[in-house]
Amino acid sequence: MASPDWHEHPEAEAGAQVELNLTSLVDVVFALLIVFMVSSAAMIEQGRVDAATGQVDLALPTGRTAESQAPSSEMVVQLDADGNMYESGESMDRTSLGRMVLEKLKGAPDLQVRIEADQKLTYERVMEVISRLQELGVKNVGLATREPGK
Repeated sequence: MASPDWHEHPEAEAGAQVELNLTSLVDVVFALLIVFMVSSAAMIEQGRVDAATGQVDLALPTGRTAESQAPSSEMVVQLDADGNMYESGESMDRTSLGRMVLEKLKGAPDLQVRIEADQKLTYERVMEVISRLQELGVKNVGLATREPGK
């Protein structure tokens, strides 16, 4: 058997042109582009959800405050998990809170009110109390927290 002669017909080779079909390559590139766009959009959305739910890891600075003078008048309002208000261990409603605050503001215009709210209480309920205190004229409202581990 004779081996084929690849150069038998040089004129036939000169007329033939090689064509590259890039259609499948372009399809693959577009498919990868779509996958990356969708996955990056999902990662950005997940980052927004993490930030919204307080899962951002922050390293807060530490520091000391200067010794301040004790307030001439301070009031502590406590809110339990059900949203009930207490002052000095006595239950009160929104109306009695208003009366009590106005009475104390007459004697001490620099009244400071500290709110001690249960961690299970909704943010909305705490903001209602803060808004009510500000409507009554209290300029100094603080939120009490506890030290970690205690």
